[in-house]
Amino acid sequence: RQPRARGAPSITIRASLMAICFAPAWGAYLARGPAAARPPTTHVFFDCDDCCYQNEWRTAAKITDAIAGYTARLGLSKERAYALYKAHGTCLKGMLVEGVIAEANVEEFLREAHDIDYADVAADAALRAVVAAVAPPARRFVFTASTREHALRCLARVGIDDLFEGVVDTRVCGLETKHSEAAFRAAMAHAGVADPRACMLIDDSVKNIKCARGLGWRTVLVGLTERETGRRFERAEADHHIPRLHD
Repeated sequence: RQPRARGAPSITIRASLMAICFAPAWGAYLARGPAAARPPTTHVFFDCDDCCYQNEWRTAAKITDAIAGYTARLGLSKERAYALYKAHGTCLKGMLVEGVIAEANVEEFLREAHDIDYADVAADAALRAVVAAVAPPARRFVFTASTREHALRCLARVGIDDLFEGVVDTRVCGLETKHSEAAFRAAMAHAGVADPRACMLIDDSVKNIKCARGLGWRTVLVGLTERETGRRFERAEADHHIPRLHD
């Protein structure tokens, strides 16, 4: 068995890319199971944080701290802010629903929550090659629970911001939690795709993967452990499961 060249996509991702770009050549493979009825993938949605880059959640922790600072200034305890997150999917949505802040303050919150240092997000030439391999007719988008501005700052540091047609962010999703059917429907509408079976999600969140798969999307789970618990993923909830995009 020949060793794989450093930086080359893994067998799992390479298979996914071939299925996207060369669907007719995969006819025999697809015909072996229920996936035979699926149309070829035309829209690929990449998560941003801890997917297009990985730094042991250091950037995510900075956002969490920034949110904690904002909610503390409103007089909310950490426990109360976490309860809002658990009940409504995001702290922001919870604060809006329960009248903690007004809609007029949404942009202020989003700006302050992402007013962080990005030094921990590094350039990655190997990842650029992987993303660029998702070639036409497949269309590439970023799907993030954060803001478009935050995603573009991260992607620019990685060196892949020019490889995507657009960004689906929390505003596009109506501030709904990403792991909701409403968010995925909004992503499809934004990208101009009607059939969920033509979509693929590449994400590090099992919750997001489960939601996407439940709607009929193809899915790739990225990473080995859960962020909140640190536990290793015991079984993949996705069609494919890999440690990193370029492993």
